[in-house]
Amino acid sequence: MRTLVTEILEAWRRAERLGSELTPGTPEHDAATLAVERLRNLYQDMTRALPELTPAEAEAQLRELRLEEA
Repeated sequence: MRTLVTEILEAWRRAERLGSELTPGTPEHDAATLAVERLRNLYQDMTRALPELTPAEAEAQLRELRLEEA
């Protein structure tokens, strides 16, 4: 479950980066904005459901995943 939370955090961050690169008002930007909102809400719901996994722990796991991918 922790891996899933970390993957959701990573997807949320990617969607934020993508949204910042797109032209506001375009369908693509709107889709990225919606994805950010949904992923953020999902991440928050999941971290509330798993009190033993703090946002800081999820961030640490995300950093580890990035190091493994490099």
